[in-house]
Amino acid sequence: MTRLLGIYREKECSPGRHQSNDARLLEQVADSLRERGFSIELSTLEQARTRRVDAALVFSMCQGRAALDLLAGWERDGIHIVNSPRAARNTHRDRLPDLMLRAGVPFPATQIISTSGPAAPHAAVEEGIWLKRGDVHASVSADVQRVDSLAAFEAGRAEFASRGIGAAAVQAHRAGDEIKFYGVAGDEFFHWFYSGHSSGYVFEPSALPRLAARAAAAAGLDIYGGDVIVSPSGELTLIDLNDWPSFAPCRERAADAIADYLTRRVHAAWNPGLVSSANESAF
Repeated sequence: MTRLLGIYREKECSPGRHQSNDARLLEQVADSLRERGFSIELSTLEQARTRRVDAALVFSMCQGRAALDLLAGWERDGIHIVNSPRAARNTHRDRLPDLMLRAGVPFPATQIISTSGPAAPHAAVEEGIWLKRGDVHASVSADVQRVDSLAAFEAGRAEFASRGIGAAAVQAHRAGDEIKFYGVAGDEFFHWFYSGHSSGYVFEPSALPRLAARAAAAAGLDIYGGDVIVSPSGELTLIDLNDWPSFAPCRERAADAIADYLTRRVHAAWNPGLVSSANESAF
């Protein structure tokens, strides 16, 4: 029986209710894979690192830099991982803006600054900007802040520094309706919904999954989610991209779609003509 290994997200990257949502998704994917005839083991990265990994494929929700560095070593040793740790690292805010710019994906102007020493945002603070931790995605609410004054900017930067966060992303604000989306590579699955109040700005529905797929391919992601702003004129702008989101609003359908995708990855025997962009040289 083919053996697969699933790895839970690190607790520090999965705060509060996200921890249970993340775990439920991984466990539902595991159940769907078992129904397809696979032998599945689920573990934390700490548990898995203490023994030899002999799985045909590892599906990992890890996001932190230390975890991704370890998984990258496994990948160099020939272990196949979804999402690739290189792809997961590409979603960190110190990499994502440049990747999206090179791929032609609409993305707000973003400046990476140090949280210590002198720094000033290039954007007009009084018009409102976003101050976000400059590495992994938000783990507490303070990791993403809307600021509209230099005093608020400096206070947010100092708060990051006090928590040992060395870099911050200063991102221009985009006005409009915010949409959250979830997807699986190869058009197997796509789900979206408005995040909060919507003004109902009209946009081309087919443009949303195309934009999401372009962004995911540029980063190398197979399992992905993110946030898009729809402007009053209907233009779409990506503002964030995530690897292995929890798919909480559509978990059951997503788990089956992810299991189908992972099954095809195993059965394809990693034929270079069949693997997804996560193992291409776009990094």
